[in-house]
Amino acid sequence: MSNAIQVEVVLSHSEHLPVVDVWLVVDILRATTVMTRWFEAGGVTLYPAESTEGAKRLAERLRGGGETPVLMGEQNAIAPQGFDLGNSPLDITPELCKKYSCAVMATTNGTKALLKALSTGMPVLVASARNAMSALDLALSKGRRIGIFCSGRKGRPAWDDTLCAGLLTAALAEFSPEVHLADSARLALLTWQSSRDFLTSLKSADHAVFLGRIGFGEDIVFASETDVAHTVPELREVPDGEGLLPCLKEGLRAGTPSHASLRRVLPGNAAGPSLLEGSGRRHLAAISSFSDEDTEGAALSDGTDSGVSGSGVLDFGSFSPDGSQVFLGGENFRKHYRSKSKKI
Repeated sequence: MSNAIQVEVVLSHSEHLPVVDVWLVVDILRATTVMTRWFEAGGVTLYPAESTEGAKRLAERLRGGGETPVLMGEQNAIAPQGFDLGNSPLDITPELCKKYSCAVMATTNGTKALLKALSTGMPVLVASARNAMSALDLALSKGRRIGIFCSGRKGRPAWDDTLCAGLLTAALAEFSPEVHLADSARLALLTWQSSRDFLTSLKSADHAVFLGRIGFGEDIVFASETDVAHTVPELREVPDGEGLLPCLKEGLRAGTPSHASLRRVLPGNAAGPSLLEGSGRRHLAAISSFSDEDTEGAALSDGTDSGVSGSGVLDFGSFSPDGSQVFLGGENFRKHYRSKSKKI
């Protein structure tokens, strides 16, 4: 079991952070989507700030050092006074990235989550639906204990981030023969399973409804596009004369084997067979509870002992008689899984 992938999901930035090997920070509406877009469009460096005032001070200091930063972000979804841009990914263009040498960003939830993850001393990657598989690929090159950190909303879990965490968890679950899921990861996975269409479900989130009402509906569509970006921002600390300054740079792989097969199991991606194909009964999932404290485990196991029909097909989302396990696998799972996250 030493090679098993362990998945922890933190549902909001106010929660305690468990011990993991690497963090994937998610704020799909809209901070990590914007961060991904910045590098996708050719941006080189992005500095996350804890607050709007801190972002303004940092931008001014960078200008004094000869940089040309663009100041962007939001406070309650609106661009703060004195900022160059708000928090819409549609504002990030290749022309903008050529004009400015770097970006400074502060948001209500996303940048706070990013900096909190950095405080653990573990690698921190930016994840969104747009770069989902590339983010997982790079995360798996850094360790087997994967932490998915949802920024949440107002210190509480948010449907949109939990849904994105469920997408990431589901991809890991189908990719690996064995995966241990914490209770929070199971909740995220069930959130994903309950959503028959990714965009429709994303639009139903409280924050998405609010964004739609104030004119940012197109941002939600953009954020729902899955696996269209192959850049993964990684948070680092660089010397700046007053200590260490957190900054995002393009994440690089350090000579590890590729996990490109993750893309073959992405919902809506037909670029290869599912890992469940082959024997027809291979790696059906039986997901039970997991806790670091009591060492209970949730393992993806061979379906031969899971009451599988002779055809090796399990209905998607079926539960064991006592309700303690949810089984995933077979053609029904693949069809449902792939249909939910179509590209726009």
